[in-house]
Amino acid sequence: MGRPCYVVTSLLLLAAFTTGCTHKNQPLTHPKLRAGSFAVNQTRAALFIPIQPLAATTRPSIVDEILPLVAPVSDNDGVFVGIAMSGGGSRSANFSAACLFQFEQLGLLQKADYLSSVSGGSLTAAYYCLSTDREWRPRNVQRRLAHSFATDILINNLLPWNFLVLAFTDWDRSDLLADTLRKNLFSRDGKELTFADLRPNRPRLLINATDLQTGKPFVFSNESFDKLGSDLGSYPIAHAVAASAAVPVLLHHVTVRDYSTAFKQYRHLIDGGVTDNLGIRTLTDLYNGQIEAAKRAGAPNPYPRGAVFLVLDARTEFDAKLSDKADIGLAETLATGAGLTSTVLINRASSATLSDIIVEHSPEDVTAGTLRRQKKELETKGHLQLKDSEGRPVYVVHLALSRMDDMQDLPFASFRERVNSIATYFNISDTEAYHLYQAAELLVTRKFDGPLREIARFVDGATATTAPTAAPARDR
Repeated sequence: MGRPCYVVTSLLLLAAFTTGCTHKNQPLTHPKLRAGSFAVNQTRAALFIPIQPLAATTRPSIVDEILPLVAPVSDNDGVFVGIAMSGGGSRSANFSAACLFQFEQLGLLQKADYLSSVSGGSLTAAYYCLSTDREWRPRNVQRRLAHSFATDILINNLLPWNFLVLAFTDWDRSDLLADTLRKNLFSRDGKELTFADLRPNRPRLLINATDLQTGKPFVFSNESFDKLGSDLGSYPIAHAVAASAAVPVLLHHVTVRDYSTAFKQYRHLIDGGVTDNLGIRTLTDLYNGQIEAAKRAGAPNPYPRGAVFLVLDARTEFDAKLSDKADIGLAETLATGAGLTSTVLINRASSATLSDIIVEHSPEDVTAGTLRRQKKELETKGHLQLKDSEGRPVYVVHLALSRMDDMQDLPFASFRERVNSIATYFNISDTEAYHLYQAAELLVTRKFDGPLREIARFVDGATATTAPTAAPARDR
């Protein structure tokens, strides 16, 4: 009886997992959606944004960039405040959370309009935007983000029933990641949390992935899903985060269905770090795109007082710890080479992205020498104040974990080395997570305290006289 029961159970599991594993997004209306119909879906996090449905004749082309169409978040300070949270597995998730708690004490987190996240940073960004005040407490967040997600994937991958499902259905390793994220972060009272559960008193969440076919960024937003003719509100947060963290080779891509056409078409999404490991490009595109859109529409500038970009970067300098070995094997050579290559490429791309910020937000008559000096200042100090093309102030803070190397006066000499040795992985020890919280506190209070307090005063200043009139103030 045991063997037939096992076979029957396996067949039932196969049947259960065969449907709905490739894509979880749902069409806006009936699957037989007419080609000309189009409506804007909204999550609760966007209910305070006055968006009007687009008529069929104004539907954007499938090749149009979607980011400039994202409606501006309206509050009463007139400043664009965006926080970018980099990739980096559980290292980034815990470092980002630690920095957000520091920002909260300074009053900056409460002023944030957008959270743009990649890979590991998306765990923290999504959890903050979903959590209640009771859930967003250090002890609870520390416990949840220190969970061994990679171990869950490994164990579930080895279970015999899951082996059959993984072998014969569309269920894959990214689904296993989404499953453990759902169980440990993105469910409440037994219900899986979706974009419809985002809290209206939190910043707008922008989870970044990469389109495998085009190599272009894909941002989980109402606007992106509208282009797919799909409902973002019903899409599970855990799958969006898994897509943002789907490192090629290690994890499978996450597939979403394109319902905008009568033909069966799909978008395959991988790690957002492939195009921008910092998540800052999404924020700069939003700021510039919304201002340009307001100009074209003859509307007031949504951010008349300028912008603040806070970049949380969990990257560290690569150190393979090989100096005490006379020789290393093939496997370790390949692993070390891959780690060195990926780290150097990501760090170089991140530096180039930060340099782009300076170029994009500089007046047209600025000299090359000024741009070089500003780039050097951002690299050395980690913060910069510049003017955009119309003279508005733009503050940039690059709060990178690698800047621990600049703090030579730390009371414990080996601390920097301990932080640098934390792997980019979805497992982390309690001690490693604790060190990341220590590192965030040291960076904020000892290296960036002055600039961050200046920014907090800047955002708080003259709020009563610069409030936009286009929309009501947001509930903070």
